[in-house]
Amino acid sequence: MIENILLILLLLIITAKLLGGFFDKIGLEATLGELLAGLIFGPSILNWIHAESIEPFAIIGSVLILFVAGLKQEHIEEIYENTHALRLGIGLLILLMIIMSFFFYHIPQYFGINFDATQAIVLGLAFAIIDVGVPAKVLLSKKLMDGPVGKMTISSAIINIVLGLSFFTVITLFMNPLLEATILKVGGFLLFLGVAFGLVYFLSKITKFVLKMHIEESEFSLALVLVLALAYFTEVIGFSSVLGAFIAGVLVAKMPFADTRSFTDKIKSVSFGLFIPLFFVWFGLEIDLVEIWNNLGLSVLIFLTYASIRFISTYIYLRKVGLKMSGIISSSMLCVDVESLVILMIAIQLGIFTTNLPLILFAPSVFLGTFFIISLIGIFSKFEIKKKKVKAQIGF
Repeated sequence: MIENILLILLLLIITAKLLGGFFDKIGLEATLGELLAGLIFGPSILNWIHAESIEPFAIIGSVLILFVAGLKQEHIEEIYENTHALRLGIGLLILLMIIMSFFFYHIPQYFGINFDATQAIVLGLAFAIIDVGVPAKVLLSKKLMDGPVGKMTISSAIINIVLGLSFFTVITLFMNPLLEATILKVGGFLLFLGVAFGLVYFLSKITKFVLKMHIEESEFSLALVLVLALAYFTEVIGFSSVLGAFIAGVLVAKMPFADTRSFTDKIKSVSFGLFIPLFFVWFGLEIDLVEIWNNLGLSVLIFLTYASIRFISTYIYLRKVGLKMSGIISSSMLCVDVESLVILMIAIQLGIFTTNLPLILFAPSVFLGTFFIISLIGIFSKFEIKKKKVKAQIGF
C-alpha cells in the first residue's frame, strides 16, 4: 500500500488524465476514465491506494464542481423564462423523486437490501437529477447546442439541478428529529440567506476594494475565498457544502471579471486540471468491482426504471406541446453524473448512509447512461433532422 502523498498524486493524476483523454477521444465521458483510474489503484484491482489518502482533495473537487455549475448561471433569470423547460425540469424532478423513492424503499428488499425512508428519499433525489455535461458535449458534436434543442435540454437540466440541490438542503434540515436542532438549522439557513443577499449588493464594492489593494491574482483569490467561505458556512450551520459552493458560483458569475479569459483559464486549470478529476478518482477508489458484480441486477433495474420514466415522460410532454425533435431531447435526459454523485458522497459524509452501497448501485448508471445517451441521440438526430429537412423542402 502506497503511503507517500506525492507518489499517490503522481500516479493518480497521470493515469486519470491518460484514461480520461482516451475516453474523451472515443466519444465517451472523460469522467469514466478518471473513475477507472480509481478502480485500477483501489481494492478492485491493484489495491495500492486508500480512498482516504486523497479525500481532502476530493472534497475540494466536489465544492468546485458546484462552484463551476453556479458560474454558468450568469443569466439564470433567462433560463427560468423558458416555460416549457421550467415545467419539464420541475416535473421530471418531482415525478422521478416520488417514483424512485418508492422504488428504493420497497424493491431492494427483494435483493436482500433495506433502506429506511430518509435513505430512500435521498437515493430517489439523486437519481432524479439530470446531468448537463454529457448531453451538452453530445449536442455540441451534433451542432445542435445553439438551437432550440440545446436550449431546451440545458435549461430544463439546470432548473432540475437547482431545484434538486434545494430539495437536498431541505432534507438535511429535517434529518435531526429534535425540535431544538431543527430551529437552529432554520435560523442558520435564514442567516445564510441574509449573507447571500447581502453579498449580492456589496460584492461589487468588495471587489473594487480588493483590486485597489493590488493583491496578486486578486480576482481569482477573491473567488476562491468566497467559495470556500460559503461552503464552510453552510457546512457549519448543518447543511452540505453543496449549497454554499453553488451560491458562490452564482454570485461570482455576476462579477465583471467572470467572463475574462484570464479568470476562466485559472478556474479551469485548478478545477479540471487537479481537484475535479481527483473527485472522480476518489469515487473509483471507494467502490469494489466484486460488490458491483454482486449487485449488478439491482443496478441495471435501477437504470432501466429511471431512464425509461425520464424518456417516456419527456417524449409525451414534448409531443403534447408540439415541440420538434422530441426524441433527441428525451434522449438527453437519461444521464446521471456529477451532481447526483456529489449528493450521494455528501449523504455518506453526513451519516445518512453508513456504507458505500449507494455508490456501488450508482456506478453502473454512469456508464449505462453515457452509452445510451450517445447511441440514442445519434439515432434520433439522423431521423429527426432528416425529417425536419424534408418538411422544410416541401413547405411545411
